[in-house]
Amino acid sequence: MNKLSIIDNRLNFFIDNSVVFITIIGILAFFTRLYYLPHDVPLILDSLSYFSYATDVSILWHFPTGYVMPNNGWPTFLSIFFAIFHFDNFLDYMMLQRFLSVLISVLTIIPVYLLCKRFFAKPYSLIGATLFAFEPRIIQNSLFGITEPLFILLTTSSLYLLLSKDIRVIYASFALAAFSTMVRYEGALILVISTVIFFFNQRKDKKVFFKYAAALVIFVLVLSPMLYLRQQSTGQDGVTSHLIAGAQAGFSLTENEENQNVALILFVVRGLENLVKYLGWVMIPIFVFFVPLGFFVMLKEKQSRLFIILAILVLFIPALYTYSRGYQETRYLYIAYPLFCVISLFTIRKFIERFRSKKIILTLLVVGILLSSILFLNIKKMDNQHEKEAFHIAQLTTKMAKAVNNYYPEATYLIPASFPDKWPELRSHIIQKTLSISSEEHQTLEEYLKASKDKGLTHLVIDERQNRPQFFKDVFHHEGNYPYLAKVFDSSEHDYTYHVKIFRIDYDKFNIVQ
Repeated sequence: MNKLSIIDNRLNFFIDNSVVFITIIGILAFFTRLYYLPHDVPLILDSLSYFSYATDVSILWHFPTGYVMPNNGWPTFLSIFFAIFHFDNFLDYMMLQRFLSVLISVLTIIPVYLLCKRFFAKPYSLIGATLFAFEPRIIQNSLFGITEPLFILLTTSSLYLLLSKDIRVIYASFALAAFSTMVRYEGALILVISTVIFFFNQRKDKKVFFKYAAALVIFVLVLSPMLYLRQQSTGQDGVTSHLIAGAQAGFSLTENEENQNVALILFVVRGLENLVKYLGWVMIPIFVFFVPLGFFVMLKEKQSRLFIILAILVLFIPALYTYSRGYQETRYLYIAYPLFCVISLFTIRKFIERFRSKKIILTLLVVGILLSSILFLNIKKMDNQHEKEAFHIAQLTTKMAKAVNNYYPEATYLIPASFPDKWPELRSHIIQKTLSISSEEHQTLEEYLKASKDKGLTHLVIDERQNRPQFFKDVFHHEGNYPYLAKVFDSSEHDYTYHVKIFRIDYDKFNIVQ
């Protein structure tokens, strides 16, 4: 027996024992995410909104008012853990939010593997799970504590169960589709996929309409309590209200045009252009090698192409709409990643079948996926030191300033910097200590100061970022030319790597100069 045969035989244990393989991949995926997980860096933007909502629910034990949040399934789920665990500061709760997001992302490996098994043998399905486990954008997204990990888990599980031959399992698929809709209202589109596939697979059953009615009732019964509670707390159910609002917003973009038909066509064309552009971008670095060819190979597979093509087209609708409105976000496409894993396996299987030692090639492929993912993550990883320093500077700013210029994105830390030391606390009881005032509409510093004085502007926070207005850059490099600005902080004097200066505005001197 040659060496390749010996290695091939030893790999049999891992390939043949899917539980062992998935466990190993899951552990590696979990610790990979933990390695890149930021510490002592607060949540901002959407993740901060989910955090505040979850905190309020854990305190009040009911949905709070004053939020415009249709996608409250994730923070509601999060609030359960906020109520169980008790910490003395908000950063620990934020870390818990990130940790749960990471854990959910890793657990999604299981339904991805099972979904792949609907179309491929066990060894290839394990590769499909590996593709998802180490997809770098999925790893990055799991660190933010936002909705996508739970949404992808529920959607993938629903799609997997939908392909079962057991009607009871299919009913469970509709229930999971309802839970997915609670997390993101776009999940209602899964009902379209479920309906088409249900009637296609059950077309020979004389009771198909009765069974579908039962499945639809399950979907509505699972979803209705959440819609009712949302209606009571916000006046909107968060699903039909936002689907209708989305359609109205899209129409409003074209209704003022002289030729609405042309405007609508341009609206759709722009969405398609951006969809193709971002679709190509999100396939880098792994899927770009497998998905394009795999798609054409899949077209020859009559049993699989209807489900996969339909699912992708329907799940791309929110992304198409979003890109038509000019938004630039790749995360709207992440929901299709499990299906990309399935499509990739058509290419991988075609490639592997050319080799005699298939298990060795599969193992090398797993190693290649892991290495390419880590390389991409290291290139694109967040500068945690910079984010920590930005937060510390925001904390310092809140102690001295009533309002400052908007120095986005670092200015987003001004909100968590206002959080009290005692935690938990209701959002309505938290007063933002320092506001940020935009400078986008102003051409000179003098113009900006005059317009912002009555808004409460007291300080300027200025750094070296290239996207800052030119007049702020001039202040940063020639502060001596501005006698009405008194420098009160310079991060370079305190061993920060993030160089930022804070100036107090002396309006008395400014008025004299003017």
